[in-house]
Amino acid sequence: MSLSRRVFMGAVAAGVTLGPQVGEAAGAARSDGAAALGAAARDDDYDGSALWLRYVPIADPQLLGRYRRQISTVLVENADRNRCHRHTQDLRMAPGSAERLMDSTLQAAREELVRGLSGLLDRRIPAQDGPGHAVPDGAVVLGTRESSQVVRRLVPAGELARVGEDGFLIRSVSQGRRAFTVIAGNTDVGALYGAFAFLRRLQTHRPITGLSLAESPRIANRHLNYWDTERLYAGNNASGTGGLNGENGALFNFAATGESAARNLPVILDRYLVAARALASVGITGITINNVNADNAYLTPEYIEQEAALADALRPYGIRLALSIRYAAPTDQRFAPDTLTDEQMAPVDPAFQEWWSRKARQIQEAIPDFVGFTVKANSEGQPGPQDFGYDHGDGANGMATAVAPLGLRIYWRTFVYNADVDRDRLKRAYLEFGPIDDEPQPDGTRGRFLDNVFLQTKNGPLDYQAREPIHPMFGRMENTNQALELQITQEYTGQNRMLCFLAPMWEEVLKTDTYATDGDGRLLERRLVGHIVDGTAQHHADTAIVGVANLGNADNLTGHHFSQANLYAFGRQAWDWTLDSADIAEDWVRMTWGNGRGLVSALVAMMMGSWEALVSYQTPLGVAHQFRSSDHYGPAPSEVLAREDWSPVYYNQADATGLGFDRSPTGSDLTAQYFPTLAARYGDIDSVPEELLMWFHHVPWDRPMPSGRIFWDELVHRYYAGVRYVGEMRRTWDSLESQVDARRFAEVKAKLALHEADAADWRDTCVSYWQQFSGREIRATD
Repeated sequence: MSLSRRVFMGAVAAGVTLGPQVGEAAGAARSDGAAALGAAARDDDYDGSALWLRYVPIADPQLLGRYRRQISTVLVENADRNRCHRHTQDLRMAPGSAERLMDSTLQAAREELVRGLSGLLDRRIPAQDGPGHAVPDGAVVLGTRESSQVVRRLVPAGELARVGEDGFLIRSVSQGRRAFTVIAGNTDVGALYGAFAFLRRLQTHRPITGLSLAESPRIANRHLNYWDTERLYAGNNASGTGGLNGENGALFNFAATGESAARNLPVILDRYLVAARALASVGITGITINNVNADNAYLTPEYIEQEAALADALRPYGIRLALSIRYAAPTDQRFAPDTLTDEQMAPVDPAFQEWWSRKARQIQEAIPDFVGFTVKANSEGQPGPQDFGYDHGDGANGMATAVAPLGLRIYWRTFVYNADVDRDRLKRAYLEFGPIDDEPQPDGTRGRFLDNVFLQTKNGPLDYQAREPIHPMFGRMENTNQALELQITQEYTGQNRMLCFLAPMWEEVLKTDTYATDGDGRLLERRLVGHIVDGTAQHHADTAIVGVANLGNADNLTGHHFSQANLYAFGRQAWDWTLDSADIAEDWVRMTWGNGRGLVSALVAMMMGSWEALVSYQTPLGVAHQFRSSDHYGPAPSEVLAREDWSPVYYNQADATGLGFDRSPTGSDLTAQYFPTLAARYGDIDSVPEELLMWFHHVPWDRPMPSGRIFWDELVHRYYAGVRYVGEMRRTWDSLESQVDARRFAEVKAKLALHEADAADWRDTCVSYWQQFSGREIRATD
């Protein structure tokens, strides 16, 4: 049983305010004896706008004294030597900005260290650009072997080479009576990541002496997809789904009107750089800045100039831009006279490929480090190659061929569910993409997708549900680069109203065993989903993970203060998917709310059980997609829509016999798409994991369950237990009022009240509807 499940079940069983058991477990490795204090620096007007980079002074006087004795100055040699490319000559911040533009990555690292250390130590920490006769006692030295003579002298090239392009080393060095810290990377960006890792140690009250740390990411491309017009829950209007004063609620302003028109790109706003710093702090390397249901405006010369300005501002933080595009963009008359006819839209047509090559070159001239394109094709009304008689392999390769000479990538989403392929929506993606991956090639290899194509696949076969089985394509696409897509913005997990920490869900996904086999049917040694994604399972040379971001123009940038934790967790898990989600939660709490033991233990406990609670009061035991179609938020188990596979009744299959969709070998046989061990486990109602029961089986109402209850009673118990947990979260939060600044306390308190009411609505609506079919008494258990 996972830690998140144990926390949830333990709290529900005890019926007490959440607290010590998880906090003690999560904090057991803390070596500095953090004092039992509340929020470190109380500012009752603080709005959350600094995310986890607030850098409040250390409240524990003994720890503060130790840190002050250990840190005296920041030393970054040649910080301005490798100046970043800047296309926009008049790039500028908006009037009155608090942030400032950086000219280089080492400058950004130096300024972050000065800002962070000065704030945490509550005194000015100076910066210097050379060691003089000797490195000062207490110095924090940062650089690469190219930029820094200190790094060249103290960090052997072979040791640094082992951490790779984005990795870093942090070393404590003693020379006579002098002691100092060296942060080194092979690249300027690697050194920047090291700076944030060092600051994180102070923020979370860890020791900063005796260090010999080496870190490098497990996955090469760690990207965000930013949907600027859909699934936005972090806007600054009342609902969070839009904006005020002419803004649309999105993080970036391209076409704001009225009083905000003067704040459109190329003007850079504080929130862009706060977001950039936060993303760099967790190692994000790229962002697709517009919705996958793409607007061709982003390919026009006017928008490209705005995108170039944004790229200029983000570049020092190691963040590169990508764009979502429409397959049929070449037919848009906005590009006249450079347009194509429908007859020229075949992906193998030279005219099609040349058009995309020209457009990519135009973008790359303004944005030299442009990543490439994200494509949603032949899905939910979006045009694609199938409209012109070709398949997804042809479409992806046609675009990949066009941009390969420029070094660009195509991220081709596999979220497709053409009803003509199979009645079971969950089977359709693999049935379309699997044969292309297996297709023999003239050179004797298999797989038709080109090397600069990533197939971008959601964690589960449906659509961002709170718990899904893993997508069967993970491990099955041996011959194709595959990117895992996770949703950070909480479309189906509470949006901006519910506190739901998603790291335990992602940990469950990444650590699920695919039971993948080699060509001879032998189990692979490394075969967890994380191994598939990081390339170690099947030796993929290029790797990627993508998170659909939850950023907007709200003061706290994510719409709910605790939704910041999901953005933070995605970055940490993208860097190292083996991390424990409880450890991630603890770090975020300490960086965001304070280091007091009681505060940390209570908040970590709230967070670690929140996902299991949401699963329990929304879709327990594997009943899926029971959401209101209008907003994907409230319950609607009886809803029947024009399209069968959009309807909740299609997924629940409720009748007098039982509940759930039969995908076993006697049903739709989705299980056959998994490797044999997993197929057998999922296909047998006696061995399928209880949490996935109704994903694969139509379960009789009177079936005995491991708890000793029959299925109906267990289902009801789960609904009630989930709501009870939310009540415990609310009461726990209320108990922390004296330890949390006033504005954030009030805003989270209000959200938790909504959360509890909405959770109860889910319980009552669903249980009442299922009772119509079961005909059984509702017995709410304690």
